[in-house]
Amino acid sequence: MHLQNASIKYEGIAMAFYRLLAISISVGAVIFSGLLYWYQWSAHALSDAEIDAYLSTIEAQAQSPGGKHDMIALRAFLESDDGRPVYTVNLYKFHDKATYPAGAGFTGTGEQAYDRFSKVMISLMVKRGSHPIYGSSWVDASSDWDRIVVVRYRSRRDLVDLFATDAFADASLHKWASIREHQRMLVQATHIPHGKYLFFILAFLASAAVYILIPFFTRSSAPS
Repeated sequence: MHLQNASIKYEGIAMAFYRLLAISISVGAVIFSGLLYWYQWSAHALSDAEIDAYLSTIEAQAQSPGGKHDMIALRAFLESDDGRPVYTVNLYKFHDKATYPAGAGFTGTGEQAYDRFSKVMISLMVKRGSHPIYGSSWVDASSDWDRIVVVRYRSRRDLVDLFATDAFADASLHKWASIREHQRMLVQATHIPHGKYLFFILAFLASAAVYILIPFFTRSSAPS
């Protein structure tokens, strides 16, 4: 009788362990898959019709950010789209005082104006699986630049889709008020380490947290 009870108790503990393990692994798998899809979702290349539509939208924006783009260069950039991620390496020189148009309602330095623009940009980028990789305002004394920023865009489609939003067009007020000079290099590259390794670590930590916390909260909520 004692052996039978012990066996039943052991089976119950084993079932609870495997159930908890399955839940933890499932949570980790869902998080990993979701992050990986967000990060490296692969778009098909832009068609000529899509490129025309995006550029028309940008040029027609009332805020006139299209007037600040080199539309010929932007079209050539989009026409070479292959659906893969693209990186921008940006060098910025800011105005000492932001050059807002009269009545804009903003003041401050060029760097402060750019920071206003950046807050909007980061939100727009994250929604499209894109993000800054590196940014620094520190430069060597021999450099004439104020800031360097490296950004990963999930695809050229995501980049031009961002350009075509009203939020970007509105924020461009701050961008153009801030920049005295800007140089940008567009590259395709391999991100080392790849984001999937970070996502795996995050998913593993989430699984471990679930594995630890579920029994804790179960015991805490159990009647005494």
